[in-house]
Amino acid sequence: MANLFEGSRGPEVVTLQRELNRQLFPRPGLSADGIFGPMTRNAVVAFQRQAGLTSDGILGPMTRAALGMPAPSHDFTHRIRLHFRSLTLTDVPFNTILSSTQAVYAQFGIKVEYGSGNSLALSTAEADRFQQIDGTCNWDIERGEFAELQQLGGPVPSHEILVFFIDRFSQSLNGCGGHMKNRPACIVAKRASNFCTAHEVCHVLLTSAFNPVHITDVSNLMHPVDVNRARTPGLTNAQVTQVKASPLCTRI
Repeated sequence: MANLFEGSRGPEVVTLQRELNRQLFPRPGLSADGIFGPMTRNAVVAFQRQAGLTSDGILGPMTRAALGMPAPSHDFTHRIRLHFRSLTLTDVPFNTILSSTQAVYAQFGIKVEYGSGNSLALSTAEADRFQQIDGTCNWDIERGEFAELQQLGGPVPSHEILVFFIDRFSQSLNGCGGHMKNRPACIVAKRASNFCTAHEVCHVLLTSAFNPVHITDVSNLMHPVDVNRARTPGLTNAQVTQVKASPLCTRI
């Protein structure tokens, strides 16, 4: 997959310009003319800064992943959008978490988009309170520290998903896909593997109505144990059908 930089031309540049117009704030207002000129480069630099990437103005693998831009061979039919809120740095680099999540869903024609990301500005008391999340991970979160955490992070569209990164749970968990009503969200511990975010997002998409909740096949994303994997995990046909039926997974 070739990098794009100032002077590049073609359909991939058109896609880049459209994604920048849609995902960058404030909107850059680029002309989708397929010519990577100075304005497109400036917009790439601005997006890289927004995403916490090296701001070199080049569309390389990390920037491509953050934008959710596929390799030309992908044929996406659906998309989900994630908003990241962090209370801590994760053990796995964020760009690896994002690209791993995108790789899982891309296998099934689902584009994972980076919606936004920031560190939560907490008071000292709040930081101490949320360093360890106490309570039980349930499907429907109504009260307690899980609910209090998920109320943070500002408003996002109701059909998009919040992902919170925390230091740890009091239980031996690496993640929880339970969330408040009308607040699609999941929580992931800093020690979690690169595919744990994809797993918890899938819980949100599948909902509590889907059975089985977990799959014993370790090659499936919904294996109950968060393990380091050499290969990108998959989903069953039934899981893919349910994910695509979710109102949080919109048709392109």
